[in-house]
Amino acid sequence: MSIASGLPSPIRRVLQEGELVLEAPFTRRIFTNRDLAFDQIGVIGFDMDYTLALYRQDELEALSIRCTLDKLIARGYPEALRDMQADPAFAIRGLVVDKTYGNIIKMDRHGYVGRAYHGKHLLPKPTRKALYRAQRLGTERERFAPVDTLFALPEVTMYAEVVDRIDQRPDLWPAGPPTYAQAWNDVRECIDQAHQDGSLKDLIQADLPRYFQLDPELGPTLHKFRSAGKRLFLLTNSLLPYTESVLGYVLGGQLSAYATWRDYFDWVIVGARKPEFFTGNQPFQELDATANPLGRPTGEPRRGRIYNGGNQLGLQAALGVHPDEVLYVGDHIYGDIVRSKKSSGWRTALVVEDLEHELGIRRDRQISLKEIEQLSSLRISLADELSSQRYLSRLLARMTPDDLVRQGVTPEAAESLLADTRIQVRRRFDRLRKYEEEMAATLERRIADVDEAFNPYWGSVFAARRDSSRFGAQVESYACIYTSRVTNFRYVSPTRYFHSPHGSMPHWHSSAK
Repeated sequence: MSIASGLPSPIRRVLQEGELVLEAPFTRRIFTNRDLAFDQIGVIGFDMDYTLALYRQDELEALSIRCTLDKLIARGYPEALRDMQADPAFAIRGLVVDKTYGNIIKMDRHGYVGRAYHGKHLLPKPTRKALYRAQRLGTERERFAPVDTLFALPEVTMYAEVVDRIDQRPDLWPAGPPTYAQAWNDVRECIDQAHQDGSLKDLIQADLPRYFQLDPELGPTLHKFRSAGKRLFLLTNSLLPYTESVLGYVLGGQLSAYATWRDYFDWVIVGARKPEFFTGNQPFQELDATANPLGRPTGEPRRGRIYNGGNQLGLQAALGVHPDEVLYVGDHIYGDIVRSKKSSGWRTALVVEDLEHELGIRRDRQISLKEIEQLSSLRISLADELSSQRYLSRLLARMTPDDLVRQGVTPEAAESLLADTRIQVRRRFDRLRKYEEEMAATLERRIADVDEAFNPYWGSVFAARRDSSRFGAQVESYACIYTSRVTNFRYVSPTRYFHSPHGSMPHWHSSAK
């Protein structure tokens, strides 16, 4: 029930025009893995890319692929690679690249590989199981590369295309194609160079509306935090010139009370080099508004200033609160969430942009999802019954008429009774098995239909068959709360207590409206 229920309509309207938002849309909810008392959070920190600033993913991927192709071709890769038709739907978060075999795989929480592509070709089940059935994957760092951020998706898309060219057109490389592992390393290095040398960010800054979504609720959301007495800081790996351009675009002019984007934040830290920020001891270098250094490096940032670099311990000392009174909001499961949680003790909020699509599909396909749940439960019951009937058949096969005679059955009736019982049990087993096969086929069709809706290649980002995916399990394990965008906090009271449901992922418990 809304907190404004029963209030007079004029008062409700005034509240809505102010800071009170009465109800979150279904896809804009915040979900809880661990209890969190929001009124005890005194400081909130934010990453920038994919957190405060949301990219237009299709445009960014196309640009990333174009810049990376330029660098690959400069390394000697064939010019014909420019003809690739990269599908932006191919890559999702939570995948793992097997560099040895040129495969891209999706695992569940236990490391079981339920789906794998070689390049962009789906591996048949026997091939997949032969490769991946006997080991828990992802622990060999030289062989496996995790894909945990939206920034990493273009390199996976491009790698799949390169693998296909290596297999189908090895003649494109006069001296012979690279190994799958070398191709991955080359793609990774080239996309890193595009980020580091400014070639990618220069193009983004030259056309900000093309690459960023504008969310008119961002300024009011940050203002709501500040009005509730919470202090804010920015902690980003991006350098100041890029940060200035991006946040100036997404926050500039939203509220007249804030002359620039910097006025929303009590501390601004750029070039943070996360995750090393949480474990290292790099000092803070103060900067002026044009990114020139001011004075000597310091161990503790001062409020109202801009700094480059730094470390978590120095920032924590400046914040003046206990670690569990700090909430850090970011999109990188490892760099933002895992390291900040393990090293600093901060509470964590993960921004998972994919969640809006996930919830939309779950709402639209709720009947199919319910049917899948029921069929899965029934299939388990049938499997147990079939196992029992199979065992019973084995016992009956070993039984002799003499065993029945010892139970008081006449010799004349014993043989007939045993034969009839075996036939009845066999008929029941065959009937149950046929039913199980028909139901399994229906279940597979329903799963395939729903998976197609989530993603035609991989299904849900959060689920693998009927369990959490590797990525879903990471979200459960490391994020105190998670949501699709920062502005979803507009729908939350600053004094809310986030209660965690226990069991599977919290958003799976949520019914559509």
